[in-house]
Amino acid sequence: MTTIIFGGTAAYHLKLPDHAQVGERRIIDTPYGASSPFIYLTKNDHSAWFSSRHGEDGLQRTAAFVNHRANLWAAQELGATGILSWNGVGAIAAGLAVGQMVVPDDLLDMTRSRIASFESSDLATPSGQPFASELRQQLVEASQTQGFICATHGTYVCTEGPRLETAAEISAYGWGGAAVVGMTLSPEVWLAAELKIPYASLCIITNMATGRWALDSRRDFGPGVGVKGLQVTLAAT
Repeated sequence: MTTIIFGGTAAYHLKLPDHAQVGERRIIDTPYGASSPFIYLTKNDHSAWFSSRHGEDGLQRTAAFVNHRANLWAAQELGATGILSWNGVGAIAAGLAVGQMVVPDDLLDMTRSRIASFESSDLATPSGQPFASELRQQLVEASQTQGFICATHGTYVCTEGPRLETAAEISAYGWGGAAVVGMTLSPEVWLAAELKIPYASLCIITNMATGRWALDSRRDFGPGVGVKGLQVTLAAT
């Protein structure tokens, strides 16, 4: 089994030797450009190739500018049998709060101009279950075992970015059933599906979505988000 972990919010703050044993580092040349660096991590009996989507030693690129095709192609080259990720999200649904987690079971894709396939094709990729149930369960169990409050299902809405959403947009997404909002999972999840690599994601609530701030005004984008994300995803391998 070879697991890939894509780190999201605050992954660029992590000092990896403080959290795992650090092994080989690789940058993969792909038909879509060079991938982000992949670093092999081990902790106890858990191991994975880790890659920070947004850069290292500080934020270098926002979600709208991640080279997902290069990163997913590299994951395949590394022999990925499963992909886990974490993402900072805004909460839409009632009952969610900053600091809690959600393992989504569905996705509402509101992106408009991102390339969601490796090549032009008239073949349709099934997307009725965008997230792998077994990997989702592993994330839920890992988060709850470590004492985090984690919702076991919910719909993630992915927006285009790089701008944030309006209050009206958030209301519309809420009416459409979205629980959390972010900018990262599309096209990552579709590219994984095209390569037939099972995929699941851990959403860490960093703030309330636009128009929901009266419910909880806290905002948490600090290094602790990255620590939680790596802690749970690595434990889920």
